[in-house]
Amino acid sequence: MPKSSSLIAYCPTSSFQIAAELSPLRCPITGHPLEYKELPAFSPARIDNARTGLWRYSAMLSVLKTKKAPITLGEGWTPLIVDKWAERSIYWKMDALMPTGSYKDRGVSVMVNWFLEQGAEIVVDDSSGNAGASLACYAARAGLRSIIYVPERAPEPKKAQIAIYGAELVEVPGPRDMATRAAEAATQHSRETAYASHAWHPAFLLGQMTCAWEIWEQLGGNVPDWVLSPAGNGGLLLGICRGFQHLIASGITDRMPRIVAVQAEPYTPIYDAFHDQTETIEASPRIERISADGIAISYPVRGQALVEAIRQSKGTVVAVSDEDVITAHHQLAERGIFVEPTSATVAVAMQQLADQFGPTDKVVGILTGHGLKNPPKI
Repeated sequence: MPKSSSLIAYCPTSSFQIAAELSPLRCPITGHPLEYKELPAFSPARIDNARTGLWRYSAMLSVLKTKKAPITLGEGWTPLIVDKWAERSIYWKMDALMPTGSYKDRGVSVMVNWFLEQGAEIVVDDSSGNAGASLACYAARAGLRSIIYVPERAPEPKKAQIAIYGAELVEVPGPRDMATRAAEAATQHSRETAYASHAWHPAFLLGQMTCAWEIWEQLGGNVPDWVLSPAGNGGLLLGICRGFQHLIASGITDRMPRIVAVQAEPYTPIYDAFHDQTETIEASPRIERISADGIAISYPVRGQALVEAIRQSKGTVVAVSDEDVITAHHQLAERGIFVEPTSATVAVAMQQLADQFGPTDKVVGILTGHGLKNPPKI
């Protein structure tokens, strides 16, 4: 039986709300993804300094209702390193240095613990690779069975990583959204399987909030002026936005960083909506293969909420070319920073925006995936 929860799942664009353990993944009114509210206030005094991972914030996460320790592999508390890029001093948030090699471990760790509390036995997701590997890993750690649907064209190292954790790997021909449809169909009428969607589930978004809290801590209790991140479905960057907004709501700070979403051409639905001043995200299915495969998303699930959050922060959205991504990918490696091409999109965006950064601005770029996820061909 589901455990009781004080969390409320709600739709940001309608009046719908429901107890978190009873919530669907989509708002029945708008079809939009849900988020959590009634979160405990952020309190520095409640940070568990005995832990170095994201579970140092367990008092603020509200997914565990028992006293047992969470399922964890030490994810979170990734380094924030100082560097020079585009002749500017910047910080890299090294979320590529996670147990499975990608930032997805933040959200998946929190989401898997949520599903364990709800009594799940089988978890299913669709993924271009990183989220699937993360869910396969944490499901294995938790003793759950996992089924991962991936595009047939997903990078081989990512598919191999999913398989070695013991997950059932299902390769789906066609565009990325076909894998989503297959995963949804597999869980729609089953009581045994839970759709542990990193794109849709609010517990995943909750886990991403911890990135903002870490940055705030690692900067000595200060909020940066800018935060840049790749954006596919929008969960990472929206989670970071919500994390800083929660610090403001808790009275910890009174300022928000300017948020920059980075998209890779031709997959630019968030860029198009932001700069066209539209209120909706238009779906435009594509099958082009690009280096930044992790954000090759035609219809971002949380794109509309992310566009609104970016506008509120006085941030922007940048689109980068595949040629520039490949160049930046190699330039980062020459500085000892080996990340997958999706992460290199942030370095390109920093070059494009360098003139907009003030001389004393603190600029943070999120590096989301390790280079071995999609290594270059020699």
